[in-house]
Amino acid sequence: MDLILKLMLAFLFAFISHELTHLAVLLYYRIPIKSIVLTKWTAFGFLVDNEKYLNNFKILVLLHFSPLLWCILFIINPAEPAFAMIAIFNIAGGVGDIYYFFRIITLSPEKRVEWANKSDEKIMESIIWQKQIIR
Repeated sequence: MDLILKLMLAFLFAFISHELTHLAVLLYYRIPIKSIVLTKWTAFGFLVDNEKYLNNFKILVLLHFSPLLWCILFIINPAEPAFAMIAIFNIAGGVGDIYYFFRIITLSPEKRVEWANKSDEKIMESIIWQKQIIR
């Protein structure tokens, strides 16, 4: 397979697997998803009911760090460029997740929901496409 095509497929797989990993955590812990969004800055993501998970440390860790598990594919075969692309994408995508995790846990539990809701309002300003789930 052509290297460019292989890297493009790896990028697509990394993107989908990263977001599906977040979605799996949301669904497993029954965190209500308000909408699925495509934005200018954060690309693709989910707006959720912040009050349902922000004070649960276990959910915060799983939600923000579980997509990094896809980096293990690089360890399986470091010589494979597609596996490197998947690892690089998930690390790059994970930077924002890690920032939000540490930003949230540094706040007091009372301020977390308020900060997350303000962050959601900023995201709402940059939406290109949105699919409402909960009204």
